[in-house]
Amino acid sequence: MNKLTIYYTAVFLFFILPATSFAQSTRRLVKDFDHDLKKDTVYINSDTKTLFCRLSSQKFKKIESLKIWKLNFGNTLVATKAGFEFWNDYGRSGFISTFAYNKTEKKMQLVKMQRTDYEVSGTYSGENGGTSSVDLLTNKYTAQFNVVHHNKVVKIPVIHTLMVFPKTYLQTFSDDINFDYEKKCVALYNQY
Repeated sequence: MNKLTIYYTAVFLFFILPATSFAQSTRRLVKDFDHDLKKDTVYINSDTKTLFCRLSSQKFKKIESLKIWKLNFGNTLVATKAGFEFWNDYGRSGFISTFAYNKTEKKMQLVKMQRTDYEVSGTYSGENGGTSSVDLLTNKYTAQFNVVHHNKVVKIPVIHTLMVFPKTYLQTFSDDINFDYEKKCVALYNQY
């Protein structure tokens, strides 16, 4: 081998390969989700625009979500104590969908949704947005937003209300529920 080949091989092995491996680590999680002391897997499939999960308690059968129609470049998986979060970020807004293992149903269940929107009404870039979350086990919704009144940004009181969604498992999950959530958030926001 000549020196140039050795140099490029070394660069690839020490810099490019580890960086690629690190970048992909947030698109696949290996963890015991179903609490049987065996490793399970969840990953994002960008080609099919779906989430996949393999649980040891289900004999590692492939469990696939419905299509995530707006799977954006800013998507990742984050491990939590009870399961995982699926982050789907759109730059100025985004959703975090939290899943945990339901021992009774023996399925990964959507238990919480969070939403960030940096610009709700299309004006005053970044000043009239906010954040919200809904606990899907209790249906408790909380939001903190700013609104623009008479060309001034005003922080509205924290919104606490109930918001009900159908019970959703990984195999029935799509981003349709996120956009239904967004519509309900905007409807509450527009009351101010």
